[in-house]
This record gives sequence, C-alpha cells and structure tokens, in this order.
Amino acid sequence: MMNMKEAVISVLTNWNNFSGRACRSEYWYFSLAAVLVQVIISIIEIATGMVDRLESTEMYEMGILSIIFTLLILVPSISVTSRRLQDRGLSGWWQLLYLTIIGIPVIVVLNMLPAKEDENNWGRNPLL
Repeated sequence: MMNMKEAVISVLTNWNNFSGRACRSEYWYFSLAAVLVQVIISIIEIATGMVDRLESTEMYEMGILSIIFTLLILVPSISVTSRRLQDRGLSGWWQLLYLTIIGIPVIVVLNMLPAKEDENNWGRNPLL
C-alpha cells in the first residue's frame, strides 16, 4: 500500500506507462491529490478575480490555471486508470466508457474493486 506522496510520484514518473498494474491506493491517492490541488487552484482563481461567476448560477467558469492543471494531469490520469483497470484484469480501453454517461460510474466502481489475481496478462500484482 502506498501513501499519497508515493502515489503521486509513481503516477507522475510513469505518466507514459500504459502497461502493467496499479494498486487501488496508487490510483485513489493520486485522484485525491489531483482533486485537492484543483480545489486550491479554484479558490485562488476566485479569490484573485481570475474567473467570473456565470450569470444566473452559482457556478464559476474555469480559469486559465485550472485549464493548465487539467491538461498537465490528463495523460497521467489516463495512464494510471489504464493500469488500475488492468489490475482488475480488464483492458485499459474500458476507459472509452467515459464517452457514455452511464460508463462513468461503471469505471469508478471498477476502480474501487480489489485486484482479480496474483498474476494476469499485465503482470504481477503490485502489492505482492
């Protein structure tokens, strides 16, 4: 099991690795870190007036810092999700379910489930 720092370092150093496996802690700690950084960036953008509130809603538009951060973590996020799905014994191509509305919770649930086997087509269980 990884801690948050190890997970972020692992994902960012393996940003272009779409083969192999990623344990649940690696995936979820990286996801949590990304959300926390995004919240901090959003607070900074709102506090400094970098973004405006959309008319007739309580929502704010996405600022330039948020866009840059999202683009920077896009490929590492796809990579770690592929490895997490492969840890379950599924192909990383299952991420294409994101293109359907119903596929988003399916991928989230699949990423919550434990690894299928000690060894599968994508290698040995990273926790062993």
